[in-house]
Amino acid sequence: MSVSENILENAGRILGPVFGTGRRRGWQKLAARPAQLPANPCQDSAGGQRASPVPMRGDFNMALSAQPTEVSEFHNCWARRILVILGAAVLCACSAMKLGYQQGDRLAYWWIDNYVDVTSAQEPLTREAIARFFAWHRKAQLPEIASLLEEAKADVRQPVTPAMVAHFQDASQQLARRSFEQAMPDMADFLLTLTPDQIARMEKKFAEGNAKYRKKFLNANPAEREEARFDKVMEYARLVYGGFSPEQEKAIRVKVGPVVQNAEARYAERVARQQEWIKMVRFVQATQPPKAQVIDLLRRFREYWQNPPARHAASHEASNNAGIALTVAIANLTTPQQKTHAQERFQKWIDDTHALMREKANPPVQSAQAN
Repeated sequence: MSVSENILENAGRILGPVFGTGRRRGWQKLAARPAQLPANPCQDSAGGQRASPVPMRGDFNMALSAQPTEVSEFHNCWARRILVILGAAVLCACSAMKLGYQQGDRLAYWWIDNYVDVTSAQEPLTREAIARFFAWHRKAQLPEIASLLEEAKADVRQPVTPAMVAHFQDASQQLARRSFEQAMPDMADFLLTLTPDQIARMEKKFAEGNAKYRKKFLNANPAEREEARFDKVMEYARLVYGGFSPEQEKAIRVKVGPVVQNAEARYAERVARQQEWIKMVRFVQATQPPKAQVIDLLRRFREYWQNPPARHAASHEASNNAGIALTVAIANLTTPQQKTHAQERFQKWIDDTHALMREKANPPVQSAQAN
């Protein structure tokens, strides 16, 4: 999703960390998988499609992206995949947030396997790494997520300013950054085991995701392009605030224009990140450097992802500013009833987050062969 969803998806971002991917179609594919993977009881209520910004992602990412994209990208890294899992659950608008997190280890493994076709030799270490990550995240980041949700619940009653939106954006980026840092040692181990065929599969998945993105958000028809972005924006707006009147939707549609104008630039950034990720992964596979060097490469990739190079900086800033302006506009045209709906929604997520904090982390899921 674009930055246009900014704070409207901050619930998903913060919860996911906390930000872009596997929503309805991801759940549906997961539900179709054999063995122990459960169907999503809120599947029909979930919205959207698979998005961006982990496999042990440079998206070995378990979290959601600071600059989220529509279809999951391996480059956003394991740490952001959790955000994706949580973001997908949040979009169910029911108690599925807890279910998504509780099944997060299985969802994360499924996602990684979908991108690289995990081998029998890689599977045990991959599952153990995922379990470690979730155990850490439950203890280290869920309390911070709960605090941010409390802030959002309080702020939603007030007039919203660009500074408020930027605060939540920065906070979610910091959560994603620390998640990525935590996951890097296991990501490095995983990358050192990848084969040329697995990297080729990853590239193919990128290409498939990009084709879907172009079809939906880069339609040659300007009206259809704007409609697709408007639908995505309203998906998040309704999640937080409930229904909108025709007059409100008309006002929001006007504000979507600047976001649509930046679509080509956002797509170019997306492709550039993917190319950098593949370049790094190929280097690791070909040279088999020491683990410490791989960790350093991952750290540099993280900086690339969060601080795009100068050639993309202007479009990045324009996209971000347009998203913030849209978020502020939507928040400030809501009625008292819609603000109450938003507070109730945030409180539900707060309650679910505290419930998850009280639960014990899952042990590593055994492979089907071991059962």
